[in-house]
Amino acid sequence: MLETYDAINESIEKRLDELEHTAIGIVDRYWNWLRDVESRNSGWENKSNLRLRCERKGNSLRIDWTGLKWQGSKASGTRRPLMVYISKPKGKHAYTLTKLYQFAKDWEKPMIEETENQLVPIRWEASHLVKAMIAVRNARAVAAAAAAAGEDK
Repeated sequence: MLETYDAINESIEKRLDELEHTAIGIVDRYWNWLRDVESRNSGWENKSNLRLRCERKGNSLRIDWTGLKWQGSKASGTRRPLMVYISKPKGKHAYTLTKLYQFAKDWEKPMIEETENQLVPIRWEASHLVKAMIAVRNARAVAAAAAAAGEDK
């Protein structure tokens, strides 16, 4: 009986692996495009101030954007980059484009929108899968407790 729950969780983990692979491909495509564009244009004013990453910790798939702001004085040599967390609206799986555009150059906005549109359904599905995995684990624990209680009688 408990093997059924294990098989369900294995299937969910397999789908999370597939989503992670797809997301990494999208993120890599974005970074390859960005490096190509930036390599053709010199100067910091032509560099992106957005960072995109895909990270998996346990069963959590994190695909997020961070912004880059500069602190300190360029003249005195104290200028340093500061990574800024960009939040999504509560309960949403998509970033607000206006928030992303605060860090974007005009030339990269179409690619940011395209990339974000591809990532939204991945975040959404991953969120549901993680919730399903938690529910299956809880159901397994209940089944195991019921089986143990039945053995004690």
